[in-house]
Formats: sequence, C-alpha cells, structure tokens
Amino acid sequence: MVQHLYESQTQQNEEAQDNHFSEDQTAIDDILDQNDSGASPVFSLLKQINDLASRQKQSEHQAEVSKKMLSMTSHDLMSPINAITGYLDLMKHSLDAGVDPDQLADYRMRIKSGISDLSAIVQNLRELAHSESVEDASLPCEVDINWVVREVCEIMDGAAVAKEHVLISTFTSTPAHVNADIPQLKRVIYNLVSNAIKYTHRGGLIRVNVRKERNEVKVIVRDNGIGIPEEEHCNIFKPNNKLQSCGTEDEPSSGLGLYICSRFAEAMNGYLTVESEQNKGSVFTLHLPNI
Repeated sequence: MVQHLYESQTQQNEEAQDNHFSEDQTAIDDILDQNDSGASPVFSLLKQINDLASRQKQSEHQAEVSKKMLSMTSHDLMSPINAITGYLDLMKHSLDAGVDPDQLADYRMRIKSGISDLSAIVQNLRELAHSESVEDASLPCEVDINWVVREVCEIMDGAAVAKEHVLISTFTSTPAHVNADIPQLKRVIYNLVSNAIKYTHRGGLIRVNVRKERNEVKVIVRDNGIGIPEEEHCNIFKPNNKLQSCGTEDEPSSGLGLYICSRFAEAMNGYLTVESEQNKGSVFTLHLPNI
C-alpha cells in the first residue's frame, strides 16, 4: 500500500512538472509574440519571470511536502500493521498451546483497535487527496453555519459523554451565512471538536461557539485539555508536524487532521488560528467570510 502511494505521488509530481514546462513554454512564446508585434516586452518579461519563479518555488515546496508526508504516512501505516501482525501471531500461539478465553478476547480487542487506526489513517489520506484536487471539490453554496455546527455537536455528543465531558454549544441569534463546501465545512468542525474531546482529560469542559463579527463568521472550539507548547504553535497546521501524540486515553492520531482542516478552510477563503497553553487548554478558531 505504501509503495502504491509512493508510485501514485511520483506520477503526480511528474505530471505536475510536465504541466509547468508546458506553461513556461507558453509564457516564453507570449513574450516573443509581443516583441514581434513591436510592443515593449520589458514589463511583461519581468512579470512573467516572477510568475515562473513563483510557480517553480511552489512546485519545489509541494514536492518537499509530499516527500515528508509519504515518510510520515509510511511510519503511521506500519505501526498498526505491525501491532495487528503481532497479536495475530500471539493468538495462533495461544490456540496451539490451549485457549485462554480472556487472553483471546484481549487480543481481539487490540486487533480491532489496530484496524480502527488503519481506517482513520486511510480516511485522512482520502481527505488529503480530496483537498488537493480541484476536480473532486463540491460546489460551494450558501449555508447558515449555525445549522452545521449544531449537527456536528449532536453527532459528537456521544463521544463527549463517553469521556464524561460537558459539551456546550452556543449560536448567533440571527443566521450566520457563509459560502462553503458543506462536507468540507462539516469535516473541519468535526475534527476540531473531536480533537478537543481527544486531548482533554476525562470530565473536561468543551465549548463550541458561533460568532458573527463584522465581515466574518467564527466557529470557536475551546477546551481545558492538555494544551500545546507555545514553541509548537507555528507547526500545528503543517503536514510534517510532530504533534502526533495519542489522546489522553490513547486515542489514535495520524498527524494529518489539522493540516487537512487548514487546506479545507483555505479552499473556502478562510483560515484557522490557535491559542493554547500547555496543561491549560486550547482554543481553535475557524474564520470564514460572512455573506
């Protein structure tokens, strides 16, 4: 599977390079056409050189990001695979030596957990591919974000109750309309609330607030969880961040969730911000233009 991901990414990079070459050649041809027609090409030349350099820099950056993500994902995939393989071997030895029902039940539970981890990683990879593909994006539409947040909080209430959290949500008194890809919007809010639940010790308090301020709408997710060291704030929304620790009760994390959320937010002309202090909690805010 990892090899397939690598080959797929390599093919995408090669196709991207071919596309850039074609675009660069077109830009050069345009300059020559201007020169032939007698128009001064100096300004256009400088502008297009700058554009070409920007595209090259962006391409190199994306290639580096892809390389780091492949390395990180390979490690993420192998961890649950190795765990599943190990517990399957232990189950076989237990069956050969005589069945211990309690031990077998424990092995089954751990194998199920490993499969869940794999499923979460694959889901994140699918969403990452979706965030990188313009063709796969849904058409944005006008939506009252209060409705979206309310629906997500209702879905997440069970997970909050399971950890004895109190999940409180508040909304604007009037509709807060945004132009958004609704599945992407739901995923961003879901991920922020899920992280708050995951990284808050049992019995915590999680608040989700919708606010409308001037020309923007905010969805604010606040918790009193473990927090994030200040020196790591600049890396939170990067694909190669090192904030891949498990939740307070060993809930799995692939490390891609916040990066994907930031890409989705940008696709909706918005952005994410974070305020956090270690051992005191975090505040993640989704900012979107109000319409």
